[in-house]
Amino acid sequence: MTRRLNVLILALLVLIGAPYYWYLLDNRPGDVPPKAVTIAQLRQLASARPGPAPKAVEVELVSFRRVPGTLFAAGIGLKRRLIGVMVWRLPVDGTGPIVIDSGLDAQAAESMGMESFNHAAWGHVKTALAESSLTLITHEHPDHLGGLLSWAGRSAFGKAQLNGPQQIAAAKQLDVPVRDAATVAVGAPFAVAPGVVAIPAASHTPGSQMIFVRLADGREYLFTGDIATLTHSWRELRARSRLVGAVLAPEDRREVYAWLKTIRALKVEAPRLIILTGHDYEAVFDRDHPTGVKNGFSLSQINAARP
Repeated sequence: MTRRLNVLILALLVLIGAPYYWYLLDNRPGDVPPKAVTIAQLRQLASARPGPAPKAVEVELVSFRRVPGTLFAAGIGLKRRLIGVMVWRLPVDGTGPIVIDSGLDAQAAESMGMESFNHAAWGHVKTALAESSLTLITHEHPDHLGGLLSWAGRSAFGKAQLNGPQQIAAAKQLDVPVRDAATVAVGAPFAVAPGVVAIPAASHTPGSQMIFVRLADGREYLFTGDIATLTHSWRELRARSRLVGAVLAPEDRREVYAWLKTIRALKVEAPRLIILTGHDYEAVFDRDHPTGVKNGFSLSQINAARP
């Protein structure tokens, strides 16, 4: 009886434990090397364009939900983590701000199963998009690109700089034609504005890109998008679980690991570089690791921009 029970327990462990490990815990980054991107290269590009660089980083939390952390950083445990939908605003003297990512509207938040939606924050985002001089999107998923598409046909959409896969995703949702758009975001980093550099990084999605920002006062930030969903992602080289990254929202896991290694290498090169991940809102305001990010957009500037 005992032997049969042991065999049954072993069989259950194999049937349940193996898939659990494979789909939720496995975090082997493999031998893929980091990309050939250096902090010196990014700093040179950030200084390539004349004009005022952004002077601050501001964030609005538009929506959020709480899910087991291991879903988005494989192996960190089942404790629920706040997954925030964030929009970033970079004020620039003498011109409209630069906006990074665009959040999503209330309808999209409901369809994605978000547990909270901040209507006031969404209102600030819409105004920021309208007054922006440039909008950049880290990748083409609806919680990053969707807010901009809610404003399609307005001036905000015309001021967005979308890479090829992001254009394709936007055109598909808006049911408009797109021509000659590259299907994968690859190539060397390039300057998009004074102090701002886009880093093509196809991995989490074909249109994934990271954004390096060097502020006017010399502070440096790297916006990773969902290549690094949480701070655990780049610090511990943890990609999304296979349940998410291979089944629910497929990504190129090998390329994700290459870019996670790159992020960590950049941090080693520049210890004061602030890494702002795709959804780790709580880390933005971690007292033990201050980021200098302002919570909420500059309302005085937003209000002044309203007609």
